[in-house]
Amino acid sequence: MKKIILSTLTLGVLLSTSAIAEDFKGSIEIGIFQSDDSKLSKVKIPMVKAIAIATNKVKGKVTKAELETEDGYLVYKIEIVSSKDKEIEVYIDPVTAKILKTEEDD
Repeated sequence: MKKIILSTLTLGVLLSTSAIAEDFKGSIEIGIFQSDDSKLSKVKIPMVKAIAIATNKVKGKVTKAELETEDGYLVYKIEIVSSKDKEIEVYIDPVTAKILKTEEDD
């Protein structure tokens, strides 16, 4: 009985993890042991362009901009306080300059 419950739980976790990964897909997939140099060599757009793209989408003041790993992909994360005083995070692909997702920070 315990094996069946554990197997069902494991399957549920795997399915929910893969559903999350499908929602967010960037150009540069990051491995656990990948060096910083190999990550940076794949970036095609400068951070200043990512900031411009983000502020074109969300009007407000940029409070933070960084290149980071999110859901296994290298992305620019731009944090903006909107004109309505909401904290918005804009995730931008560092290769295609595409906005991958925008979310309100709680």
